[in-house]
Parts: sequence; C-alpha cells; structure tokens
Amino acid sequence: MKRIIFAVGALVVFGLLSGCATTRGYTTLAVPAPAAVVTPNSAKMVVIDSVRDARDFQADPRDPSIPSLKSGEQYKLDASHRGIAIGRKRNTWGRAMGDWVLENGQRVESLTRDLISSTLRGLGYTIGNASTATPGSEHVSVEINQFWAWFTPGLWTATIEAKVGTHLEFTGASGRKAVDVTGYGRNQIQTGREANWQLAYDRAFKDYENNLRQAMSGGI
Repeated sequence: MKRIIFAVGALVVFGLLSGCATTRGYTTLAVPAPAAVVTPNSAKMVVIDSVRDARDFQADPRDPSIPSLKSGEQYKLDASHRGIAIGRKRNTWGRAMGDWVLENGQRVESLTRDLISSTLRGLGYTIGNASTATPGSEHVSVEINQFWAWFTPGLWTATIEAKVGTHLEFTGASGRKAVDVTGYGRNQIQTGREANWQLAYDRAFKDYENNLRQAMSGGI
C-alpha cells in the first residue's frame, strides 16, 4: 500500500515539476533593497577591486549543491561562460536534468558585486571605484565559492534551495580583515516554474545581507 501511495505521489509531483526539466532555462535575478539604510558617510568609502567566480563545476556530482551543467555539446559552457550558470533541474527521482542560466547580460560576478554594494550602502558606506578612491578608502577583493540552486524531490511537494558564499579580503588604513559570508534560501514548491527558483535566491540574498551586516558590525 505504501508503495502505491508513493508511486501515485511521485507521479503527481512529476507531472507538476517535469514540464521543462530536461531543457536549459533562462532567468534573471534581482538584488533586494537593503533592509535598513544608514545615512551615507562619504568619509567611509569602500572600493570593490575585484569579484572572482571560483566555483568548482563537476560532471554529474552526487551532491546536487555542487555546480554542474546539462550534458550535451549544445549545452556546453566554457570557463568564461560558466559565470551565467546558477542552478540544476532534477526529475522526481533526483536525477540531474536541465539547468538554469542567467540572461540579459547578468552574471554571477555582477550580481554578487551588486549584493555586496547594496548591503554596504545600507550600512552607510559609499561605494567608490579606481577613479574616486581616496588615500583613506578601504578596498575589498571578493571570491565567490558558492552561487547555486538545486531541486530536491519529495513525495507530495519538493524544495528548491539556493546558496551564496563568498570570501572577502578587506585592506586599507585600518589593516587587513578577512570575512567569509554565506546566504541560504529554501522554497518548498509544487511547481517548477521560474518564479520559484527566483524566490529561493531572493531568500538567499536576504540571508546573505543579514550575515554580511553582522560581519561588518565591528567595522572594517
């Protein structure tokens, strides 16, 4: 009896989720406005010198949180183009299927830069660049080690999870400071539509913002 119930449940979920599971999906993500904003202080300038995508892509990993791409020559992405890959679809039994990539010029590096910039502005920092930097500016280099979403099947519903993880190296007049910041989002779903993946990332971005705020509570 239990097997029958599971089979029926699996078929229901499969019907809800498998519509485009085998294909490559295209989406855009939005960085949320900071939860709270401190009055900007021009004397507190941070320059983001670099943002590097250091994610490790693997072929058919057992752990769905490890970045991987849909198989097939037509879906192959070289090292530079992997910067648009953000998630992997799976079928009801957990088998890797299609994937998700960013469109409209978005990249993992640019979204991460925007997320960090937005959070720091909310804390009162001014975000500068090479031409506006002052001798007292703080500088930060960012390495992205996680930026991925994945699907986990269930009996009646499924989940989409998203993780963002970075290593930040601050340098400036106050010395050197290294900070590891992560964000996690989880969305329980009944359909695999694009908006559900976006919601998982929305929650991961907000969690990242909260964790970066805590990490910066003592200043740079």
